[in-house]
Amino acid sequence: MNENMEKKQKWKNKLKVMAATALIVMLSLGGTLAYMTDYEAAENRFTVGSVDFNLYERNWDGERPDGSYATSSDASSSNASSSDASPSDALGIEQARHMYAGMEIPKDPAIKNNSKNDAYVRMTVKVPVAEIVTAAEDGTLNAGGQAVETQLFTYQLNPESGMRRLSGTPVREGDYYVYEYIYTGGGWDEIPVPAGHDIPPLFHTVTFANIVGGELSESTEFIHVDFKAIQSGGFASPEEAWAAYENQGQP
Repeated sequence: MNENMEKKQKWKNKLKVMAATALIVMLSLGGTLAYMTDYEAAENRFTVGSVDFNLYERNWDGERPDGSYATSSDASSSNASSSDASPSDALGIEQARHMYAGMEIPKDPAIKNNSKNDAYVRMTVKVPVAEIVTAAEDGTLNAGGQAVETQLFTYQLNPESGMRRLSGTPVREGDYYVYEYIYTGGGWDEIPVPAGHDIPPLFHTVTFANIVGGELSESTEFIHVDFKAIQSGGFASPEEAWAAYENQGQP
């Protein structure tokens, strides 16, 4: 009788171990589906896992690579360099409050990989468009003075950023043209951004279209810059990584 009870107890213990092992396997399998990603936009930021990127614009709003902000008082510090801070009236975000036709202002979106993982990153630039009348620098009206669809802001890609435009033709989304850029490190093929790497600004300034007075309201949309990132480890190619990113329902 005691021998039968001992056998039953041993089977119970085996079942417990098997159940625990099965749970561990299920959790492990589930974990492989949650790829480390990062996404950042003007007002939305979230991080999953340990992929941690920061989009900053030192000459637009004073933000540094670590997410802190420079102030005009920092510039007077004996330990500060001229690149540590900008006077508030020199920041692009302040100049944008008083835009005029043809004006060029600082806007320098850069990205820092603050994580310990290499990861793929893509930047998106959304440029507002409108049907407006514009003029050349000498005042001559373009398109015979007819209103035509025009990008309200232009910029020059910084060749030292290591980024390349993914497609030659922008995607139209509502009242915006959307341009997507991939990180190539100066080459052609998309490659991961090394851990700790600081990507130079995608561009340094933006120029407002030389519009004819009265063509736009005062509440004109500004240019938007976003990015998204996903771990590179575990994927055979960037295409495979971005497919997984999309499958997770990320923006």
